[in-house]
Amino acid sequence: MYYLKNTNFWMFGLFFFFYFFIMGAYFPFFPIWLHDINHISKSDTGIIFAAISLFSLLFQPLFGLLSDKLGLRKYLLWIITGMLVMFAPFFIFIFGPLLQYNILVGSIVGGIYLGFCFNAGAPAVEAFIEKVSRRSHFEFGRARMFGCVGWALCASIVGIMFTINNQFVFWLGSGCALILAVLLFFAKTDA
Repeated sequence: MYYLKNTNFWMFGLFFFFYFFIMGAYFPFFPIWLHDINHISKSDTGIIFAAISLFSLLFQPLFGLLSDKLGLRKYLLWIITGMLVMFAPFFIFIFGPLLQYNILVGSIVGGIYLGFCFNAGAPAVEAFIEKVSRRSHFEFGRARMFGCVGWALCASIVGIMFTINNQFVFWLGSGCALILAVLLFFAKTDA
């Protein structure tokens, strides 16, 4: 139970909670948002998902190298967090209109953003917190469990919010990203 007194356990557990909360706002409802809100066809949805996968494959090795080089410095997490703060503006003012304008351009821009923040960002976040957990003497799995709870809670809340106004979901994600920034600011990786 010593880990309960470990500040980093709570900071990075909460970081996981809010990161996966945001991810839970994106993954389950993304196909619904594409089809029901933006009226994207199934074949165009396939193009969008292919672009996300392509950019994920490009970013993941890069993030792996960067994570190894940066060690316990939080630069990559700051970049991911900063991009997540732009979650709502990206979906509402950039991605949605781009998909209406040109599906290929929208797919590329969306693939870069979503591949960076989530598909490649999640392993980078997990690798960083795993390093911190070894340094700070807490079990990674216990902190990671916060992420599972965040996703589950989000899916419940967002399902209701999405039926009221889909933009609420994105603003909730941006708000959670601001909490990520506060947690990251106060988290100490050297303890």
